[in-house]
Amino acid sequence: MTARNDRPIKEQNDRLQKELVQYIYRPGWTLLENETLWKEALDFAEKTGADAIMAFNAHGEMPPHPPLEELPQRVALLAERFAEVRRRGMIPMLNYFVTLGHGAAKPAAGMEHFQPVVDGFGHAVQGCACPLDPVFQQYMVQSFSLYAEGLDIESLWIDDDFRLYGREGAETLQCFCPLHLKQFAHKVGRSYERGELIRLLLDHREPQRELRRQWFEVQGESLVRLAKLLRDAVTAANPDIALGMMIPPVYYNYFSGRKLNEELHALYVEGRTPWLRTGGGFYRDERPLDLLDKVIQVADPIPSMLTEPVRLCCEIENYPFVPGLKSAQALALEMYLNTISTNGLLTLSIHDSFLGMHDISGNVAKMLPAVKPYLRQVALTASGKRRRGASLSFPPNLAEIGELGSESFIPQWNLNLARLGIPQAPTDASPVILTGHVPELFSEGELRKMLERGAILSPETYVRLQELGLLLDCPIQVTKEPFKSKVQTERILTDGAPEWLRGKNLAARWHVTYQTEYTVQALEGAEMWSCLYDTEGVALSCGVAVAENPYRVAVMTHTGLPMKERGRQWLMQQAIAFLTHGDCPAMVENVLEMYPIWWEASDEDGVEAMLGLCHFAMESYDTVTLWLPGERSIRSIERLERSGEWTAAACTITVHESGGQRITLTDASVPKPLSYETFRIYR
Repeated sequence: MTARNDRPIKEQNDRLQKELVQYIYRPGWTLLENETLWKEALDFAEKTGADAIMAFNAHGEMPPHPPLEELPQRVALLAERFAEVRRRGMIPMLNYFVTLGHGAAKPAAGMEHFQPVVDGFGHAVQGCACPLDPVFQQYMVQSFSLYAEGLDIESLWIDDDFRLYGREGAETLQCFCPLHLKQFAHKVGRSYERGELIRLLLDHREPQRELRRQWFEVQGESLVRLAKLLRDAVTAANPDIALGMMIPPVYYNYFSGRKLNEELHALYVEGRTPWLRTGGGFYRDERPLDLLDKVIQVADPIPSMLTEPVRLCCEIENYPFVPGLKSAQALALEMYLNTISTNGLLTLSIHDSFLGMHDISGNVAKMLPAVKPYLRQVALTASGKRRRGASLSFPPNLAEIGELGSESFIPQWNLNLARLGIPQAPTDASPVILTGHVPELFSEGELRKMLERGAILSPETYVRLQELGLLLDCPIQVTKEPFKSKVQTERILTDGAPEWLRGKNLAARWHVTYQTEYTVQALEGAEMWSCLYDTEGVALSCGVAVAENPYRVAVMTHTGLPMKERGRQWLMQQAIAFLTHGDCPAMVENVLEMYPIWWEASDEDGVEAMLGLCHFAMESYDTVTLWLPGERSIRSIERLERSGEWTAAACTITVHESGGQRITLTDASVPKPLSYETFRIYR
C-alpha cells in the first residue's frame, strides 16, 4: 500500500476538494470480491471519467455487524483494490454500509448482544443497534479504527442508516429502548412508559410541543455522540481521512431529531471538510417525474438547513437494478437536475452490484464523459449566484407540530408549483409558502420578514397569524366555518385573466383538494381571484383571495395537491408575480412538467441570471414561452451548447400582456422530451 504521507496522494486528495463536477462511483462489495467484475467496473469508471471510487465494505445480504476478527480479511481486500484505484488516477473512498442497520436482518453468530432499536409500538428490530448502547459504541469504534488504519482512502462515509426513523421492522419513531427511555426520563425529570410516551408524541390534535422538543433532542443527541466517537476513532488512526455522511428524505431527519449541523461539526477533521450526500431511492424510466420529486423532496431543502462547512453532493441511484432500467437519457437528465439544483458533486450508484456493469446499449459509457464539460460549465456559472424561487419553509423544529407521518411532511406545494413551471428555492424563498401551524415555530420578527417578501397562506395559517397579532387589518376574512357542501368547481373571476380563462370553470372534483374547514372572503380592499361553487352554483368560499396591505398575501384554500392544468398554472403564476411585485424568476407558460431553475447575481454591469429548463414530459414542442415579470429589460440571452460553450440562444423577446417580458424559445433552444437546456440571461 502507498504510504499515507506521500505528497502525490495528498495532492490528489486536495485536488478533489476543488473540482466543480465529480463522478464518485459506488461499486458494491460483491464486485470487489470477483476479479472479473471488479476489472469491468474499474475499466468502466476509468473510461467514463470517474474522479473517485467509493467502494462498499459489505452488502445487504450479509450479517449487519460482523465479528471484529473477520474484518482484517475485508480490509486486506479493500487495500488491494484501493491501491489499484490510486494507480489508475482515481481517488479511493470507503462506503461503510451498516452502522445502526438499514432494517431487520439476522445478526452474525455471537453478535446478538447489542441493544436493538425499538419503535414506539415495542417492536425490537433484529440486527439494528441502538446508538446509546456502550457495547455497540465500542464495537463501532474498533471497527472504524481497523478500516482507517488499514486503508489509504480520502474519506470514510457513513451510510444513510444513521437515523432513528424509517427502517424495515419498525413502524413509528425510534428509539424506545430502555436506554433511550432512561435518557429521556433524565432530561424531563420523570419516567414514561413506552405506550404512554408514543401516544403523547403522536397526538396531532393537541401536539405536546415541549414534550416533542425534548424527545427529539434526546434522539438527536444520541446520534451526535456516536458521530463524535466515530470521528475520533478515524482521526486517531489516520488524521488525513475525511468523514462523510449520507442522509435520506428530509422527513426521516425530522423524525429522527437529527441535528445536521451538530453532526457535521462532530465529523469535522482539521483541514478536511466533511461530505454530506442527499438523495437515494430508485428512479427509473417508467416514472420520469420521480426524478423531479426526489430532488425537491430530498435535496432542495437541505442547503437551507445548513450552517456548517460541508462538501454537499447528490446521489444518483440505480442500485440494485441493472443499468438498462434507467436509460442514459434519463440518467443525464437526473445528473443535470442535481447539478443545477445543488452542485456537480455526484455519487453514482449505477452498477449492478451482483452481476456487473452491463451497459448493453453502450449509451451510458458514451454519455458520462460527454456531458461532463456541460455540467462543469453549469456549476461554474452558478458559482457566486443565489438561487431564487417560491418555497415552503423548512424550520429545523418542524416535527414539533402537526401529524408525525410522512404524508404531512411531503412538500406538496413545492412539487406541484414545480410541475406548473414555477422555480423553487428553499434557500431564498420569495414568496414563502406557510401552511398549518408553522408560524408558531418563528418569532414575530421572523414572520414579519417573511411577510415583507410576499406570502402564500393557507386559511388555517392566516387565522393563526391573526391570533399572533399579525394581519389584523388585512381585508381578507377567514372564519372557521366548514363548507356546507362539496366543491364542484373553481371559477376564475379576476378581471386580469385572459379571455380564454376569465369566468371559466376549472376542473376540481377528484382532481384538486381544498382546505374545507375554513371559509375565505375578500372584503373591500382585497380581491377574489377565484371562487369555489357546489353543484347548484352556490358560492362556498374564495379559492384565491389576495391583498396588498399590510403585506402582500394570497390566501389559498388549495392544499397544494395536484393542480396540473393551464388554468391553475396561470392563476399560480399571477399570484407569484403579484406577491413579489414582479421581482421573481421566469416561469414557463402553457407547457406543464417543464421545470425552471433560476440563479442570479448583480454587479455594476447589471444582472446575470442562469436559467435551467428540465422537460419531464414526452411531448415535443416547436416553441416554448416564458414569462419574466416586472420592469426588467433583457440585453441578451445565451444558450449553453452540449460542448460546454455559450452561443446566442434561438429566441425572441416581446412585451407580456401582464407586464414584463415574454421569452419565446425556438429551434435548438427548446428542450427535447426527457432533456434539458441552460441559458444565461443578461439584464
